[in-house]
Amino acid sequence: MQFPTGCLAQLPEHGTWKAVSVGRDLANATWRIDNGQVQYLVKQYAHDAAFGRATGDTVQLDRTLADRGIAPEVIWSDVEKGICIFRWLDAATIADEFDPIKRADLLGRTLAKIHQQSLPKTRWTLRERVEQYCQTLEYYNPKAAAQAREDCQSYGDLFQRWENGPHVFCHHDLNAEHVFLLEQPQVIDWEYAGYGHPGFDLASTLVINDLYDDEIDTLLESYQQFSDNRIERDELRDWVRLVALVNRIWFSVQDAIAQAEAGDNQVRKAEHESIEEGHQRNPVSVSR
Repeated sequence: MQFPTGCLAQLPEHGTWKAVSVGRDLANATWRIDNGQVQYLVKQYAHDAAFGRATGDTVQLDRTLADRGIAPEVIWSDVEKGICIFRWLDAATIADEFDPIKRADLLGRTLAKIHQQSLPKTRWTLRERVEQYCQTLEYYNPKAAAQAREDCQSYGDLFQRWENGPHVFCHHDLNAEHVFLLEQPQVIDWEYAGYGHPGFDLASTLVINDLYDDEIDTLLESYQQFSDNRIERDELRDWVRLVALVNRIWFSVQDAIAQAEAGDNQVRKAEHESIEEGHQRNPVSVSR
């Protein structure tokens, strides 16, 4: 994904901008831009349909959360192109905290605050989202898609528990690096956010951050200190199983798209080399 240079004209400041890639995967790409006086983060979303998102929804959600002070300020956005420019956050994150117990405590507090948010137009079901992953996977690898659907059927009771609720606004990707420790902590990377089961979001958080037993205890204690939702430790085992299934299917989709794009690039490269070889064999003469 190339840097969207057209967005620079929308910035309030002028000058020569230097863009440095700070993150890239199939779902999005991010750059830090700097003109020597101010820095911003530019983010562009990609493959929205493949990952179960509606184009522009995440950009609109970024703005809503920024207005509430829980996410960085949005300087400019283009809903149709999926581009967002954020105020650069120059602050430590939870990942910078040396003490793992303190990190778990901060994650629990942050998750409780996120679950207290009430936002419109962010409701979807996990079963439908995973089915969208399977449909995307079927396009590239029908055999893998069939296996994924079979696996989902064996987890039907957990999908139903997710459907039964309770439902709160969830982040679904709360890495310690996503939480900046400002006076009012701010969170980034909301592209998988939406209403879901709090137990699933807690399980997702402990899996993403690779928490150990004592850290999991702290995460739960901290979360329940600031939340009305009661999630028991024993419940998390089942939710971790469901998180593992969803993650496995998501990574299968990402790998399938990446392999397809790599194949397309090889074809284009071969076609280009063939054309170049033809030009060398049959040079074009230009008469004056």
